[in-house]
Amino acid sequence: MPPDDPVSHALMLEVDGRKGAAAWKGAGDPRALQNDAWRKILPGAGDGSVFLDLKSAVRLALINSRDFQHEKEDLYLSALDVSYERYQLSPKFALSETAKAEADGANHGGVTNPPKDQKHLGVLTDGSVHWITSSGGELLASFANQFLWDFKSHSLTSSTGSLLNFTFLQPLMRLGGKDRALEALTQTERTLLANVRQMQQFQLGFYVKIATGRNSGEGPSRNDIVGASGLGVIAGTPSGRTGAPAAGGFLGLLSQTQQIENLEANVARLRQSLDQLAAAFDAGRIGSRLQVDQARLALFNNQSNLLSAKAAYQTQLDAYKVDIGLPPELSMRIGDPLLKRFSTTNPQATALDRDLTALQTRLRDRTRVNGAPQLSEIHAELAKLEHLFKRLVESARADLGGLRKALPERKQRLEAVAQSVIAAELGVEPSALSAVELENRATQYLKQLEGNAIELQRLSGRVQVFAEVLNAKEFESARAELVDLAADFSGLLLAVSLNQTGIRLDTAELPVVEINSQQALAAAKEHRLDWMNARARLVDSWRKVGFYANALKSGLDFTAAAGMGTVNNRVAQFDGRTGFVRAGLRFDTPLSRLAERNNYREALIEYQRARREYMLFEDRVGQSLRNTTRLIELCQLNFELRRSAVQVAISQVDIARLRLEEPPRPGVVAQIGATTARDLVTALSDLLDAQNDFLSMRVGYDVLRLELDFESGTMHLDNDGLWSDPGPINPARLASRLTPWSTVSNTRIANPAKAALHEIFR
Repeated sequence: MPPDDPVSHALMLEVDGRKGAAAWKGAGDPRALQNDAWRKILPGAGDGSVFLDLKSAVRLALINSRDFQHEKEDLYLSALDVSYERYQLSPKFALSETAKAEADGANHGGVTNPPKDQKHLGVLTDGSVHWITSSGGELLASFANQFLWDFKSHSLTSSTGSLLNFTFLQPLMRLGGKDRALEALTQTERTLLANVRQMQQFQLGFYVKIATGRNSGEGPSRNDIVGASGLGVIAGTPSGRTGAPAAGGFLGLLSQTQQIENLEANVARLRQSLDQLAAAFDAGRIGSRLQVDQARLALFNNQSNLLSAKAAYQTQLDAYKVDIGLPPELSMRIGDPLLKRFSTTNPQATALDRDLTALQTRLRDRTRVNGAPQLSEIHAELAKLEHLFKRLVESARADLGGLRKALPERKQRLEAVAQSVIAAELGVEPSALSAVELENRATQYLKQLEGNAIELQRLSGRVQVFAEVLNAKEFESARAELVDLAADFSGLLLAVSLNQTGIRLDTAELPVVEINSQQALAAAKEHRLDWMNARARLVDSWRKVGFYANALKSGLDFTAAAGMGTVNNRVAQFDGRTGFVRAGLRFDTPLSRLAERNNYREALIEYQRARREYMLFEDRVGQSLRNTTRLIELCQLNFELRRSAVQVAISQVDIARLRLEEPPRPGVVAQIGATTARDLVTALSDLLDAQNDFLSMRVGYDVLRLELDFESGTMHLDNDGLWSDPGPINPARLASRLTPWSTVSNTRIANPAKAALHEIFR
């Protein structure tokens, strides 16, 4: 017994002064509700938390999701309905045995001149067979046998007898015929087939929901498919979408993870800029502290935004845990190789910034830095960061190598997008879609990396020289030089991270989609499982018209009956003289058919509604596919525009950053312009917005590709329940992914329970 409410449980133990059943005693066992066995299949992260990637998320959702389990149960219950209707049209046997002893008193019943005391023992055996034929006939055969012992004074006598009866009723008009008698069985069989298909589509849509958070259709239903209200949720039905859809589900969590990384990188860049501005102010190159405070204010605001973003991420993560059937208090980390496709920032740069910031904070804290030994320790830690800078530069070089390999394909795609009708109508600036500009940027990335490497060597030399002269310098002079050296490292870190962001940005590419809405619609019409069910639903509604029309006919029934018994205490020796045979016709005039007429007219109206709903279904699927293919085409161009926007934002940051690194001119006190800090803060803010927009476009494009594959009826899942990504989608690839569901034969659903269980547990 599961745990009960204590006050309610008291009513099971005693109610109205009466003791309850012994089986109701006890406090209840929490294990009856759930046990901890589900924890054993959780993918561990090594630190006591759960590490969740897309594969494990889908696997856990298939096991723990309440919605998915509910749909599986509905499919099984639908198979049970078929087994009951098959049972209704099969012979049903019944057998009963009754034994009784009777003793009547001398004056029982107040009878005048009663017989002597009656005492006897009787055994009655009764068996029957009831069979409804496929044409609506009803056959009933029964057999009865009785043994009777009469106890009289000093002797025992017995009597036996058997009786065999047979009756048959065959409606010839009203309530007769296969279209009437087989309707219930036909409907449940067709509903089961529809539910098996619907379960298959629901599992595909369930992956879409787990991966993207989008509602992608309904599952099996026990209800008569004709009586189901409407067409349910049509996968991909546009709801005001005009751009790339926002991703939810697992991709949404990955997108939020990358946005948090972008925000962390922006905080790091603001901190690096603040360090450079503060160093310039200390050196007298900035005439007003206002610029430093502007950068500091922007840093505080972005740090606050980072905290809010992390809190929002945890809220969404808890909601996702509940969606896949896990408790929200479960410690969980999200990660997947898919994240690399969305990432334009390097987490190593963010981690290096945290270490560098910690050193700069200690350098500026005069209460903590009080002596050469402390400076020596900080200098040693700064020297240890050199190899991290080298690793960062090598990482950027590796990314540049990936860009070089991707250049031929990138140029080809740029030329295709530049020649599109949309690009011509929009009047896109040629430089945004220029293969020459792409090659020039790749060359510029290499020059910047070489310059970064040279700057790193120069700073490394300064670190070594500082170690040699540290003891010979005064404390304040040594501290100021260390502050300046750390600020230069911050500037280098900003330069390398921006350069690497540009390289990764230009390397990113979208899988090609080269099918139009007509091709997708043709595939969907032939292979979408819910479209097959929609056609079957329309025919079911049409068939109901004939079903109810049958009830309007006159009643004409053929009846037959026969029976025979035994004599002389014989058990099985039947005597024809005891038998009978009867046959006849029964006619019923259709004078009163008001209810039947109303049902018939309702069926006519329901069929017309079903026709309109089917046409609406076709129109909505066509509308959805047109919208999806249109958005995919727009996204391919918009992706390049967003990429160009990020490149412009990086260029703005570079221009503002270089103003801080200009060497001072002799005799000039303040060299940095009055708007340099504001321009740098604005450029960094624009860069963050452009990166997030680019990320949303990249993730949204993947969502659209998944929806196109799903809406076209070509979506496949592998043995792990994951989407088999088709990569580039073109007519040839589309044809190779089609599944011949329309050729399902009757043998496939010969045993509905096994077929249903096979489909959901395979």
